[in-house]
Formats: sequence, structure tokens, C-alpha cells
Amino acid sequence: MRASTHPFTPQPHAVGFTGDGRALSLAPMTVAAAASLAPEIAGIGPWAHYNFSADDMQASLLITGDGAIRYQLTCDGTPAGVVIIRSPWLAGPYLQILAVLPSLQGTGTGTCILKWFEGMALDAHMRNVWLCVSGFNVDAQRFYQRYGYTLVGHLPDLMRQGDDELLMRKSIAGLIVDAPER
Repeated sequence: MRASTHPFTPQPHAVGFTGDGRALSLAPMTVAAAASLAPEIAGIGPWAHYNFSADDMQASLLITGDGAIRYQLTCDGTPAGVVIIRSPWLAGPYLQILAVLPSLQGTGTGTCILKWFEGMALDAHMRNVWLCVSGFNVDAQRFYQRYGYTLVGHLPDLMRQGDDELLMRKSIAGLIVDAPER
């Protein structure tokens, strides 16, 4: 079996289309994209709950050298969100952040990103894909469960006292098909 530990690279990736046919792509995070996206990402989901400031979010989107690949998500060339992936992690990649701007939520964008993420891991013969979701973020939990992610760990008080994070995993090992030997 061939294995790759680094299928996620800082290069552009076409990831699919929204339900209404708009093209979705990922590209390495830039200073301009981080400045544009940070205030909107800081204002939604768990980041708003945890009171991330736009400046803190922008700084986190521009970190380098920590082993994560930071992508800007675009929809027909317009900034649409953020994807951050750590790979390798535990026998597979870890989806650290999947943030889709509200204007694109419900359009199939998250589904496209998950399929791309899982496909990249599968092509690299990785056994698992991982992510964390906030315990209070029930909609996100349901979304990931719909795509086969299961709870494997409960992390109480990880980000803040009284707030739990949930570690989720999807095993893709059974989907790996080795190329026939020649």
C-alpha cells in the first residue's frame, strides 16, 4: 500500500460547485484575503461565541510554520470562507477550521469542502479524517454526523470553562483501494 503524509499542499484547488452552479476553489491564504475574511469569520459560529476579535482572527489566518495549511475559499472568485488543515495528524488529516460565510451557508459549499477533504485523504491512502466541533454548535454536529463523522472524544473546558469541544472521526480505511500490482 502506498501512503502519503502530505496530500494537502499550499496550492490552488478546485473543490466543486454550489447547488446553483457557482465554482468553489481554495487557494493559499494571502494577507489581503485574511484582512477581508477575518472580520466576517470572527462574527459567526464558534468564533463569535468565543469572542475572537477580527485582529486575532486575522493573525491566526496568517500564522506560518505551525504545520497547518491555510486556505481562502472563494466562490466564483469572491471570498467565501476559510479552510485550515493539519496533515499529518492521527493516521489522517485534521480539519481545523471550516468556516463558510453566511451568504453561502446552505448552498452545498460545506459539503463540497468535506468531499474534497475526504477525497484528498483517500487518494493518499490515509485511514481517517478528523475534526472538532463545539458542543454548543448542534447544527454543525448534525452536519458532520450526516457525512459519517462520529464522536470519539469529549474535551471539556478546552477553549473556555463550561464549553466543551467534541472530537469527531470518520474512518475511510475501508474505502481505500490499492492499485493492482503489475
